[in-house]
Amino acid sequence: MRALLVFNPNATTTDDGVRDVIASALASTVDLEVVATKQRGHATHLVAGAVHEGVEAVFALGGDGTANEVLQALAGTDVLLGIIPGGGANVLARALGLPNDAVDATAVVLDHLRAGRDRRITLGRAGTRYFGFNAGYGFDAAVVRHVEQHPDRKRRFKQGAFVYATAHEWFVGSRREGTAITVRTPDGIDHGPFALTLLANADPYTYLGDRPMRAHPDARFELGLDLLAIPAVGTTALLRILSRAFAEGGHVARGEVRYWHDLDGFTLTATEPQPLMVDGDYAGEHRSVTFTAVRDALRVLA
Repeated sequence: MRALLVFNPNATTTDDGVRDVIASALASTVDLEVVATKQRGHATHLVAGAVHEGVEAVFALGGDGTANEVLQALAGTDVLLGIIPGGGANVLARALGLPNDAVDATAVVLDHLRAGRDRRITLGRAGTRYFGFNAGYGFDAAVVRHVEQHPDRKRRFKQGAFVYATAHEWFVGSRREGTAITVRTPDGIDHGPFALTLLANADPYTYLGDRPMRAHPDARFELGLDLLAIPAVGTTALLRILSRAFAEGGHVARGEVRYWHDLDGFTLTATEPQPLMVDGDYAGEHRSVTFTAVRDALRVLA
């Protein structure tokens, strides 16, 4: 089997020695080519070329951003994807049930490959860009934008940078701009206005350290998209919602929260252009975004 290992040399939890161990383990089973990414978006181009040349499996070593770039080129193909976590959060790998250690995950992925065990999962699509586990429009995306605008802070404080950015955006940032987001569901009905909208095709939505944030407790990789929408609320109400999201997802029963499950698609529209994020990466400003569930889009070793 011809395979490609794409790795991010700037991944936060791996080094040259770990990469060599992983490459050696993979090469014991497949005919392996190893390539490093050089810049943002490079992984998509590398994998698209490999798919065109007939590669049968791609292994992505890095964080969620690397995995997201790889799946852009694999969506809708029969090429296998093996995710090897090497970033900070590694939400996609962990949500798929893989260990959060790169070497341990490699062993599990290889076991699945040798046994012929893989699964097809739903991907979300925001406009033309796929996402593997989550997306956000409005406040959540503004937090991601803030973190990406301060890379030194992210390198130094890791997930602490997201906690700081959340507080900053809530008290002095985009939350105070009076965001009004409308949800148009597949039946053509408009709902809202909302201040926060979080989307997912998996549970959990993200992690804070080892603690999962279960914003969409019913979401599954084999189903459509789940949407959580929250209107403008005060700080105390938001903290209650967040605390329940970190405690088995009890927030969805709160009266001010709207929750849709297993949707084929919907459109979010705002009064002013809002930031979009997919799989933890900032994806620009948009006044309206259509989200689609692309079922059975990706073949993964998990």
